[in-house]
Amino acid sequence: MSLALYLRTMLRESRGAAGRLVFFVACLAVGVAAVVAVAGLSASLDEGLRAEARQLLAADLVIAGNRPLPSGFDLGRAGLAGAQRTDVAEMVTVVSAPGRAPGPVPPAAGPSQVAELKVIDGDYPFYGKLALRPALPLSRLLDRESAVVGPELLARLHLAVGDRLDIGGAPFRIAAEVLSEPDRISISLSLGPRIFVSAAGLARTTLVGRGSRIDHKTLLKLPASMRPAEVAAAAERLRSTLPDPSFYRVQTYKEGQPALRDNFRRVGQFLGLVALLSLFVGGIGVAQSVRAWLAGRLDAIAVLKCLGLRPREILALYVGQTILLGLAGSVVGMAIGGLLQAVLPGLFPDLIPHELIHAWQPWALARGLFLGTGVALLFSLPPLSGVLAVPPARVFRRDAEPLPGHRGVVVATLVVLAAGILGMASFQSGSTLRGLEFTGGIVGATLALTLAAFGVTYAARRLPRGTARLWLRHGLAALGRPGAATLGAIVALGLGVLVVLGMGLVEQRLSRELTAELPAGAPSAFLIDIQPDQWPGVQALLRQAGATRVDSVPVVMARLAAIDGRGVDRMANRLPRGRRWALTREQRLTYMEKLPEDNTVVAGRLWSDPKHPEVSVEKDFAEDLGIGLGSVLRFDVQGVPLDLTVTSLREVNWQTFGINFFLVVEPGVLESAPQQRLAVAHLPPGREQRAQDLVAARYPNITLLRIREVLEKVVRVLRRIGLGIRFLGSFTVLAGIAILAGAVTAGAGRRGREVALMKTLGVTRRGVAAIFAVEYALIGLVAGAIGATGGGVLAWAVLTRGFHQRWQTEPLPFAVAVAASVALTVLAGLAASWRALERRPIEVLRSE
Repeated sequence: MSLALYLRTMLRESRGAAGRLVFFVACLAVGVAAVVAVAGLSASLDEGLRAEARQLLAADLVIAGNRPLPSGFDLGRAGLAGAQRTDVAEMVTVVSAPGRAPGPVPPAAGPSQVAELKVIDGDYPFYGKLALRPALPLSRLLDRESAVVGPELLARLHLAVGDRLDIGGAPFRIAAEVLSEPDRISISLSLGPRIFVSAAGLARTTLVGRGSRIDHKTLLKLPASMRPAEVAAAAERLRSTLPDPSFYRVQTYKEGQPALRDNFRRVGQFLGLVALLSLFVGGIGVAQSVRAWLAGRLDAIAVLKCLGLRPREILALYVGQTILLGLAGSVVGMAIGGLLQAVLPGLFPDLIPHELIHAWQPWALARGLFLGTGVALLFSLPPLSGVLAVPPARVFRRDAEPLPGHRGVVVATLVVLAAGILGMASFQSGSTLRGLEFTGGIVGATLALTLAAFGVTYAARRLPRGTARLWLRHGLAALGRPGAATLGAIVALGLGVLVVLGMGLVEQRLSRELTAELPAGAPSAFLIDIQPDQWPGVQALLRQAGATRVDSVPVVMARLAAIDGRGVDRMANRLPRGRRWALTREQRLTYMEKLPEDNTVVAGRLWSDPKHPEVSVEKDFAEDLGIGLGSVLRFDVQGVPLDLTVTSLREVNWQTFGINFFLVVEPGVLESAPQQRLAVAHLPPGREQRAQDLVAARYPNITLLRIREVLEKVVRVLRRIGLGIRFLGSFTVLAGIAILAGAVTAGAGRRGREVALMKTLGVTRRGVAAIFAVEYALIGLVAGAIGATGGGVLAWAVLTRGFHQRWQTEPLPFAVAVAASVALTVLAGLAASWRALERRPIEVLRSE
C-alpha cells in the first residue's frame, strides 16, 4: 500500500466517528494532564533549586558541620586564598520577653518562645536578598547588643522594634524584623521564628557550652572569575585538607541543595506513579473506545479485505489512526497539565513554593506526549488485534461474526501490554524495582476488579427477577447483557477509589494519632542541653510549674569510628545517601542499669559479658548499621576511643514519647566522659508555657520543647503531602467517570432503541431513567465496594508495615467512598444517556 493510499484510506475511515472518539481523547487527556503537572512541577522545583543555588546557599561554597571551622584554617591550601568568608552558627533555643510584673522565682519570668537562632560573623548574605524592616544592611543593624527577629516572634511575645528581648540570659535590643531570607524555603519544617544575632552578641550569652547542639557553616564567596569546574576542584581540595574531614560537609552552589532536591525528587517520583495510574485507567477507556469504534467498522473492514487489502495493512491503518488520536489526546492533556503548573502554586502556597516554579517545562510536556501516545497504543493493541480475524464474508452475511482471536496473538499482545506498563512505570519512577512493585500492584488490583466485574455480570444474569419492580428488573438485566459497560467502568472507578481512599485513610490516621491526646503516662515536654550542675535547679522549677513526674538521663556525645574493625567513612561511601546518616551522624549514648518499661530485649541478654564493655542496640537501628550480637563498635568520645560489644538487641515503643535511645551503654563505662542531661516532664494541660517561661528566665541555655506543638508542625507537613496525593488520585476517578460516559455514549444507538421500545410499551421517561440509574448505581456500588476494600488493604499495609500502627476499622470513610462512587456513577451515566432519553419513539422507529 502506498503512503498516499494509506493516508486517504485512514482519513476515510475516520469519518463519522468524531463524537465517539471524543471520549478516547478525554480519557487520555486526564491522565496526561496529571503526568505533565507532576513532572513539570518536579522539574521546575529542581531547576529552581539549581538556578537559585547561590541564593539558596547565600554563597558559592559552604562548609557545614557540627563543629566550627578553625578560625586559623588556611583557605589558601585549597586554592581559595582570595575567598571572602563568613561564619554562621544555627541553633534552637528559647527566648523570652521581660517580665511585666514581679513574680515568684525567678522574679521576672516573662513570656517565652522557642526560636531558631542564626549567628552571623561577617557579611551576610553573599547572594540573594535578606529583606528587613527597616531596609538596612544586616551588618549595620547587628552589634553585640542588638538582634533582628521574625515578625511572628514579635506577634507571639507582643513586642515591637526597639523593645528588649532576652536571649541566652543576655538582654538584646530588637533592631529590625526579618521579612524574608534567601536560604530559607517556605515549605521547610521550622521549630520557631528566626532570630539573627552577631558573634559578639552570642559571646554575651550562656548558649555555648559542653554538648550544645549547634550547626556550624562557613560561607565562602569566590572570585567571579572562577569557573564551575574550578569551584568543584576547589571543593575536592577542601575535602582532602580539612581537619577531621568526617565532621564536615562541603557543598558548592552547583550541587544546589542536594538533600532538598533528593526529597523533592522522591516525592515527585511517588506522585508521578499516582499520576501514571490515572493515565493507565485512561488507557482502559481508550481500549473500550477502540473496541466500540471497531465494532461499528466491521463491515468496512470486511469490504477492505474484499478489495485486496491484507490483514496487516488494515491493522497498520487502524494503528495509525490510534497513534494520531493518542497524539491529539496527549496534546490536550499537555495543555491542561501546563495550565495546572501555572495555577497550582497560587492555589496551594503552603504546598508548592511559587518562587521556584517556572511553568514552561518542555521535558515535562515531552514526557506527557511520550507516555500518552504510548498508553494509547499499548491499550489499543488487544482490541486492534481483532481486526485480523474479521472475515470478508461479512460483506455478504451480516450475521457472520469475527473468528476467535489466535491464541498466540492474544498472548503476544498481553505480554507487550505488561512489558509496556513495566517500562513506563520504571521510566516514571526512575527505578526498575519500583516499576516492578507498581506493575505488580496494578495487575493484582486489576485482576481483583475484573473478577468482581465478571461476578456481577454473572449474578445479574442469574438472579431471579420475577417479583422485582420493573425498574429494578430491567436495571439488573441491562447490567448483565453482552456489551454492557460493566467491566471497564468497575476496573477504572475501583482503582480511583482505591487510591483516594487508601491514601486518605493513611493521612487521616497519622494526623489523628499525632493530634490526639498523648498516651497515658507520656511526657508533655522535653528539656535538652541541661548541664549536670543545673539539674537540681531545673527539677525544682519543673515541680514549681506543677510537674507530676520528671525523668532525666545522662547523654554523652560520640562519633562512630569503626564496626568490627572497618572504618565507617569507607563503609558510608558505599551506601546510598539516604542510609549514610546511621554511620556518619553524631551519636547520643546514655547509660542505665535497668531499661525503661517501653524497651523489650528481643535478642541476647542485658549486661551479660563481664569481660567487655557492653552496648544494647535498638533492633531497627542495628539493621541499618548491619550489625548483630557480638559486633564490636568503636566510638570516638571527645577524642578518646572506646570499644563496645553488642550483647543485646531491643524493641522500643516510640509512641510512648519516653526517653529512649538507639544505643544504651552499661553503667560504669561513661560516667567520667563529658556529658549533659536530657529530661522529660509530665505537666498538667496548659502549664507547659509557664514551665517554659520559668526555665528560660533562670537557665536560658536550656531548650524546652513542647511535644504537642512539635507534633502539630509535623501534622501540617503531613497534610500538605496528603493533599497532593488526593488531588492526583482524583484524576483517576475522573478517568473512570470518562470511561463510563464513553461506554454509554458508544452504545447510544442501542440505548435509543431500548428507550423507544420501553416508551412504546408505556414506560415514562422518568421510569426509563430509573432503569438506567439502577444499572449505573450497581456499577458504582461494586466499583466502590471493591475499590474501598483495596484502599483499606493499602492503608493497612502502609500503617502496620510502614508506620507500625495498630489497625482500626472505621466504617464511615468506607461508606462515604462507596456512596460517592455510586452518586458519581449515576450522574455521569445519566448525563451520557440524556440524548437517548430525549429521543421520541417515532424517530427511532423511522431510522430502523
